[in-house]
Amino acid sequence: MKLSERLKKAVESSKKTRYAIAIGSGVDHAVLRRFMRGERDIKLTTAENLAEFLELELVPKKKNGRGA
Repeated sequence: MKLSERLKKAVESSKKTRYAIAIGSGVDHAVLRRFMRGERDIKLTTAENLAEFLELELVPKKKNGRGA
């Protein structure tokens, strides 16, 4: 599953509102709204902020049993 898909799923399954997620993560609410609608991509730093707020761990994808 792609990082963007994981983030969207985490936002959707969160018990917090999108507005609360935006405020808590420091992500502009309009940016989060457009990302969730599929109208735009987000920067890696924005993804990191969302992941940290939603308590997601970003780990490298393994290839052939080794780290990426």
